[in-house]
Amino acid sequence: MLATPTFPLVLLAAAVFCAVLLAVWAEARVAGRIIAQFFLTIGLPVVVVLGVVIWLTLPLMGQIDPRVSQAIIAGLVIATGWLTTAIFAEGGKARARAEKTRDYHKALYAEIGNTLESLWEADSSEQYVTALIERMREEEGYVPFLPREQHDHVYNAVIAEIDVLPRQTIDAIVAYYSVIKAMSALVDDMRGETFRTLDADRRIAIYSDYVGMRKQAFVFGKHALRLIRAYSDGGRKAADRIISNPDAGRSAMSRGSV
Repeated sequence: MLATPTFPLVLLAAAVFCAVLLAVWAEARVAGRIIAQFFLTIGLPVVVVLGVVIWLTLPLMGQIDPRVSQAIIAGLVIATGWLTTAIFAEGGKARARAEKTRDYHKALYAEIGNTLESLWEADSSEQYVTALIERMREEEGYVPFLPREQHDHVYNAVIAEIDVLPRQTIDAIVAYYSVIKAMSALVDDMRGETFRTLDADRRIAIYSDYVGMRKQAFVFGKHALRLIRAYSDGGRKAADRIISNPDAGRSAMSRGSV
């Protein structure tokens, strides 16, 4: 009677069991991804390199003391362990940075997008500003009331780690928020008593500067949204195309989530 090949059957059953775990258990999928990453990025290259080295030195193996061979193999194993640790550590840092970049982009995209709704509207804002300046000219004592606005809560929260953002988007984001902060500072000045004591022409000039800053913030914000959207959809190259051609993707830009 032929012996049953138990080992291949056990191996096959274990493989099927692992496949089922990978399919239905989330934690097993994570472990499987790590194992696959190890074999593809570390195990396979190390095997290839060691195989080539062993093949090239095979004729000399008989002339080397066995203890030396064992020491070489042990050293290679230790070096492989160090390499594995370094690769996984750097990979973890890269993934953490990419995840943080996505999160920051999402939050900033939402804040900028919501702010643009209140900064400027092409028709209604122009009409309102024209009427207000006309009233300031006609009524010398009239001083418009400006509410104190704060549109940089998210930016203030991430400013300490803003360096994680890519160069394709960080310049536009910083430029936009610089205008927002300058505009807020000007509003504080215009709410003070000194502004009220100025003559009408100077108040109109300062108010016109304030309106210009709102327009500039609107334009900068739109540009920042386009870059964030492009980077989210197509990576660095897509954002670079927006930078080199500011009109690219202008019509396609939407207020969707990143």
